[in-house]
Amino acid sequence: MADVLQVLCLSRDPTIAAGVAAMLASLGDFTVATRTTGYDDGVRDARTPDVAIVVLDDDPGPGLSVVETLRAAARATYIVAVSADDDAETIVRAMRAGADEHLSLPLSQQDLLKVCIKVAELRRGGGTKPSRGGELWVAFGAKGGLGVTTLVVNLAVALRAAGRDVALVDLDVHAGDVASFLDLQANYSLRDVMKNIRRLDTVLLQGTMLRHASGVHVLAAPSATHAEPPLEIAAEQALAILELVASTHEVTVVDTPGILCDSVRGALTAADRILLVTDLTVPALRGCARTIEWLRDQDVDPESHVEVVVNRYANRSGEIAPAEAARTLGLPIRALLPRDDTAGLSAANAGKPLAELPEGAALQRAIAALAGRTPGPDDPNRRRGVLLRLFSGAARA
Repeated sequence: MADVLQVLCLSRDPTIAAGVAAMLASLGDFTVATRTTGYDDGVRDARTPDVAIVVLDDDPGPGLSVVETLRAAARATYIVAVSADDDAETIVRAMRAGADEHLSLPLSQQDLLKVCIKVAELRRGGGTKPSRGGELWVAFGAKGGLGVTTLVVNLAVALRAAGRDVALVDLDVHAGDVASFLDLQANYSLRDVMKNIRRLDTVLLQGTMLRHASGVHVLAAPSATHAEPPLEIAAEQALAILELVASTHEVTVVDTPGILCDSVRGALTAADRILLVTDLTVPALRGCARTIEWLRDQDVDPESHVEVVVNRYANRSGEIAPAEAARTLGLPIRALLPRDDTAGLSAANAGKPLAELPEGAALQRAIAALAGRTPGPDDPNRRRGVLLRLFSGAARA
């Protein structure tokens, strides 16, 4: 259910107030009831809103007086001062008057979304950072070209269709395509998160995530650009990001590149569920075997955490038999996803989930079946405290 927020926007310019109300009304994750009014009517309004947005004029004095009056009358209201002048003196005066935050004109919908997220979090948890509450599912292919992105995108959509609150994280920072597979414009990405990693919180993180029409929230990989250096994410940074995403979503599904870089190592050691993706060829199975051995070296029990998923299974001569693959890996095959190049290519090219394409029904059903097994919250094999263990290990080193 969407959070319901009461917002009061006080401005001497009706056009600005109407623009704020329109942006708030279109926030998909919140139901916002916005009242717009002038300064005098606003301070006489006896109703206490969750958020008060005070738009300051070129002369900020009268607006700052409104902020002071609101703060005295409504201690619990989150007050945002807004002005075209974002110099330090204006911001300091707004904070001294009692504003909780200052934003600059012109406002963006992203600015207002961050405010709503922050207020909802403060209302629910007293401003404290929540502990991880959701599941972390990490998909990894031991070599490239195994269709991992198709798998995770459609698994996330299937989970959301089943009523789960789902986040999808693209850790392939050099060639990630999750946003493209869902036809999303990645105005914000992991690069923005990394630029603010030292002050990372749920507000910043959720303000960076995209929302697909299915309801899946997406933390996209950065777009390729020559203007900025390649993005590198250390294991502890990846863990901090993933733990925070998982604290605010029921299931977090992670797409990874087919290489054990630092961020992937961090994700795999923290995962509640690892989907190890392969095909029935010798190179892919060798890669799987090496990955399983590496996980054992990291004290991750493959028998309880790893599920082998065979993608593009055609049941034809030349493929290694599934039973032989299972014996080679020492683990059962969790799923055989049928080879359907037409559906996969059509979905990728259209930027649509398989569920939206008639030819994708069989493959989508096979992927959706993976959503059925979820480790319970009391499962003794759940890997809690990995982040603290990694940090303590670094400290000892």
